[in-house]
Amino acid sequence: MRSIRRNNALLLAAAALLAALAAACSPGDPFRSTGSYPIDVFQEMHYNQTHKAQEPPRFLPPEDSYPVQGGFIPVEEIENIAEMPNPLDGDPSAMRRGALLYKQNCAACHGLLGGGDGYVGGVLADYNVNRPPAFGGAGGVSVVRDTGTTEIPPGEAYRRVSAGFGFMPAFEALLSETDRWALVSLLDAEIAERQAALQAVNDIPEERRALELLRLRGQL
Repeated sequence: MRSIRRNNALLLAAAALLAALAAACSPGDPFRSTGSYPIDVFQEMHYNQTHKAQEPPRFLPPEDSYPVQGGFIPVEEIENIAEMPNPLDGDPSAMRRGALLYKQNCAACHGLLGGGDGYVGGVLADYNVNRPPAFGGAGGVSVVRDTGTTEIPPGEAYRRVSAGFGFMPAFEALLSETDRWALVSLLDAEIAERQAALQAVNDIPEERRALELLRLRGQL
């Protein structure tokens, strides 16, 4: 008798489980399944119609509008970008900001002091890929390779940092326009001035560098 009752209890439990699974798979209220998952074991609140009813209406942006914050115009769409002057010329904080950004984004390839001797460059050389260049003196950004030195104007340096060049990735989706121009300010400096700025940044802990960069960006 106990065995029969136990079997009946197991059958009832199995039937209840199947019913629950079927209910979880059923679309619409009251089960609120979206069909996104094979089985909606945990019904998420944002699928609930009563929750959606409290959301404000969503309006499309006006035609021919464009964002003024949080976006960017691709550098390849900017006419005569190579002729653009650096808008941060004369900004006393540009060099420091550029050094902080360089340490975070560029040193692994171009070296801690801009000498083209970064760790990643060594790895590329092991695979017979040209090392990232070093940087020379002022008068435009000096790119120093084994084949010689190339002088490029600040606008062209900004374009290369933004859109990428060779094996260097594009940074226009990762860094703001001001950040990218700050890097150009650093690269456009005299060698001794740039190396002093980079050495000062290399000597401080990572968390302090991050906080200082946030302050220079006006985010703290």
